[in-house]
Formats: sequence, structure tokens, C-alpha cells
Amino acid sequence: MDTKISQINVYPVKSASGISLSNAWVESIGLSFDRRFMVADSTGKFVTGRTDPKMTEVSVSLQANGITLNHPTMSPLVLKYAQFSLQEVHTNVWKDEFNAYSTTSTANAWFSHLLGGHKQLLFSGEESSPRYASKAQTKVSFADGFPLLIISEASLSALNDKTPDVHSMDQFRTNLVVTGCDAFEEDTWAKIRIGSVVFRADCPCSRCIFTTLDLDSGRFRVNGEPITTLSQFRSAEDGNVNFGMNLIAMNEGEIRAGDKIEVLEYRDAEVYEDNTKPKLNLTCHEIEHVAQDFKTFWFENQQGVLPKYKAGQHLPLELDINGKRVQRRYTLSSSPTRPDRFAISVKRVEGGEVSNWLHDEMREGAEVKAQQPDGQFHLSDDNNKRRQILLLSGGSGVTPMMSMLRALSDHNEVDDVIFFHQCRSEADIPFSEELDALAKKHKGLQVMTLLSRPSDEWSGLTGRLSQEHLALVSWLTQREIFVCGPEGFMDAAMTLLDLLGVPESQRHQEFFSPPTMGEGAPAAEVSITLDGEYIRGDNQRPILVQAEEVGVQVDYSCRAGVCGCCKMRLVEGEVHQPDMPALFPGEKEEGLVLACCCVPKGDVVLSKL
Repeated sequence: MDTKISQINVYPVKSASGISLSNAWVESIGLSFDRRFMVADSTGKFVTGRTDPKMTEVSVSLQANGITLNHPTMSPLVLKYAQFSLQEVHTNVWKDEFNAYSTTSTANAWFSHLLGGHKQLLFSGEESSPRYASKAQTKVSFADGFPLLIISEASLSALNDKTPDVHSMDQFRTNLVVTGCDAFEEDTWAKIRIGSVVFRADCPCSRCIFTTLDLDSGRFRVNGEPITTLSQFRSAEDGNVNFGMNLIAMNEGEIRAGDKIEVLEYRDAEVYEDNTKPKLNLTCHEIEHVAQDFKTFWFENQQGVLPKYKAGQHLPLELDINGKRVQRRYTLSSSPTRPDRFAISVKRVEGGEVSNWLHDEMREGAEVKAQQPDGQFHLSDDNNKRRQILLLSGGSGVTPMMSMLRALSDHNEVDDVIFFHQCRSEADIPFSEELDALAKKHKGLQVMTLLSRPSDEWSGLTGRLSQEHLALVSWLTQREIFVCGPEGFMDAAMTLLDLLGVPESQRHQEFFSPPTMGEGAPAAEVSITLDGEYIRGDNQRPILVQAEEVGVQVDYSCRAGVCGCCKMRLVEGEVHQPDMPALFPGEKEEGLVLACCCVPKGDVVLSKL
């Protein structure tokens, strides 16, 4: 198959949406009309979608005498080149400082209203860019570092084979899309010809948090994809996470979609260690009804052996629903002590896209994909001591409790376990027969069921979880307690346990969605001192974000923990610092942190390196 250009894209306004073209003129600074406009704040500092995601919602159309910008909440902005004031404005793109040109006061007001604060729309000039990019060592427009970017469709497909989400080429804002080559074949190109234009491949493109922006919702993905997956198999020795190749044009000329790519010279491609784990190919083996609108789906692995996991962990399941890949994390109700099958137990939820699909469409023999099981909510590995445990659940939160109880039973460790579950009615009590059998088998197991809407025949506990109900649990303050259920149930349970004097270290809470950046800690005011600059901040958000809000300068680039530009030394205090590619082995222990993704736990003092 011939290697060809399948798509040509330009992005007239930096961080705004792009335009696909059938042909384009290549200049020394990049494609005509690409990144010729940029938004800056009142000081001239450049503004991008990394900090203002609304930028990506701006669409652009080109006219012979100007451009028109649209946003769903704004009237169209029509700009004509002849009306630009063209006053020099000192600005920057990262560490490159240069002069650009003003456009119109109307454009400034339009972006100020859209993004908040005082903004101005800058123009690079019609003839040539005023900027010499230090990274590319050549003139560029308002692009981050290089005139052009090229990515193959096969590379994107290879990424999507590894990630839980489906990613589009739009997320990577590439100028040239290639078809007809192998995945990451573009890494090996040193010089190529497209039409009459010769391009030099300079280096791989380092990716940033911008790629994690969900273009449909306008929000950054909480799972950090695709950076999370890319960091596992495309991390370079310098810590950069690479995807795509930066190009520099060696002459001017026209290129067209469908043009063949002729490789003139090859380069030694970077070598990356692949630390990704292969996806699981599962087959639905059995469907079991465990209560009203509550089913257990049993899966076997087509490759035979199932991976190890801990009782209480999730199975990130991938489903194709109406032609769209959808991922949901379902806690495994099966036990790791029985490694032949996985099980997820799913309660039908009104309006629940995936739960209803599973109940209505999943059949025995159906095939699905899943990521490796993971999660921080699970039984500990300490099997050498007698355990006093309370498994406290509500609704579908019973699933990790069943996994834990099954594991404890198989290890014969049900010495003093209370299984306390709240649901609506007798018909909603899940796993009732199995729980009765386990209670008969283990004298140390007590099953307590609380119904919020019981029938008149019910003689057990009634109402919603209260202090009086928990007071019935023997030796409550000495127990290791696991809590899972709807958000309201968990909030109430954790509050009650706190009131009853259960130490925080003994309470474990499941999070169906990722907790806040501050690890779920209660919001509190903290002091942040950066190189002598004092900030009154909080324990919920990254230090970089809080510094920017008060005008304290911190160097950054990717904002995703992969470039290391914002690396600082923690002099005093503690922060929550997730493991990120930009922190090399031993640096975290030496007190180095990344301002873009570390959150203060209390008062902190940091210094620049």
C-alpha cells in the first residue's frame, strides 16, 4: 500500500478548532494560515487551551480578506485584515519572547467576554513570522515549537488498542495525517518529500495535558488519557512522552491530500520501553440473577489464565454500545482465590447507559475487552492475624464486599466478620442464599440487613443507616471497616463512624469516581511559599494552578507531569505527589515535586531548582 497524506489540517487560531483542507501551501514557517493568531492576556502572556479549555470550542472559517470566529454562546466575530491596528505587542510562546501585532478592540472584547479577564487577539503578520523558535532553530508562527507535525493513522490505532478511551486525531492537533504505513513508522523518517516539498523530521513531539482534553465535554479526562498510556510505552530517557514527529519544510510549495510520501532518508528511531499490560479478551460464560434488577456476569479469559487481583478491586470493562466504545469500572464480585473466572455484579440503574445495556443486551458467549484489574480499595495482604472486620455496604456497593467475604471464607479467615448491607426491600437483598450458606459455614460471620422500604412481614432492621444501627455492631471501634455504596450512603456512613469514634486509619472508603486532587481530604486553607512568595491556598488543587491565580510565576510546559519544567524542591511540609514520568527514580524521595500535579497536604515551602 502506498504511504499517502490522508488529511491536511490548519489551526488558524492557536488552541481553537482546526480546519481540514484538500490542499495547502507550505511556507518556511509552516502551512499557510496555521497558527497565525493567538490569544494573550493583558500583559502579553500567551493563553492556550491548557489553562482555558473554552478555546477549543471556538471554530474558525477562512475568507479571502480575513477570518470569522464562532462560539456556541457568542455572536460571530468577523475580522478583516485591513481593519487590524497592527500595533506591536510584546508576547511569548513558552520561553521565546518576541513582538506580535494587535488586531481589533472588538476581537479583544470578544475573547475577554468568552474567557474572562482582559484578553487580546494577536496576529503574527501576513508576510512572515516575527518569531524565531529556540527549540526548532527556525522561524515559526505561533506554534509551540515547530512548524509542522505529522502522525500516521496506524500510530493512533496502536494507541487506541492500548488505551481504555478512544482518541481522535483532533486531540493531537496534527497538520499532516498519514495512511498506508505501519504504526510509528514515521519515527524512522529523517527526510521525506510530499509533492514538490521536502521536509526534514527534526525530533519526536512531546505531548502535554492538552491531549487529555475531551473535545466533546470541554473537560480534561480524569484518567489522564492518553498521556497515562503513552507514558507507559512512549516515554523517552529525558522524561518526555512522545507521539508524532515534528517537521521543518526545506522549501516552499503546494501539497495535496492524497499525495504520496517519498522517504528520502531514514533516522534511528527512539527506543521506548513498553510497560503497558495487554488488554484481556473475555467471554461471558454465565449470567446469574442475584436479586431484583441485579445480575452477576461471569467471564472467562480467552487466553486462559486470568491475571491476579485483590479482593475489592475494579475490572475496567470496555463495551461497544451503538458503535461507540464505552468504558466502565465495575468492582469484581468474584474472589481472587477462585482464579478461573471473573465476575461483575451489576444493578440496573434508571437512565444508566451501561448497566441497562448489560441487563438487556449481554448474552452468554458474547466477547468483551477489559483492562487489567486495579484499584486501591481492597483487603490487605496481612493474613497472619485474627481480623475483626465490618463490611458495610448499600445498594450495588455490595459487590466488593462479596469478593472480600468469598476470599476470607476460602482462606478460612472468617473469625469475626460482620456483613452489614442496606437496600430497599426483601426482593432487593442480593446473594441471600449464598450469604445464608456462608453464615452456616462460619460461626464468626454475622449477616445484618437493613431495609429502607420493607414489607409488613419484615421483622429485621428498618430505615436508613443511623447511629442506632451502627451501635448494634459489636466492638465497632476496634474493627477494620470497609464502606461502599451510593455517594450519599458513603458520606452518611463515614460521618457516623467518625461520630462513634472509629479511627480514620481503620476506615476504608470506595470511590466510584476518582477522588479530588487532595486525595479526598476535607478542604482546608494552607499556606504555600514559593521562593519567598507567600500564597494563601488550599489542600485541594495543584500548586501551579494556585500560584497562577495570584500571579506568582512558575515555569511549566506540559501541565501533565511529563516534561519536568515545573520541577521544584519541597523544603518543608508534605504534598500529595503522584508518580509521574518527569520524576526520575529517587527524585521523589529526594524531595523533588512537580508543581503542575502536586497538591499540598498542609503548609508547604518550595524552592525552584
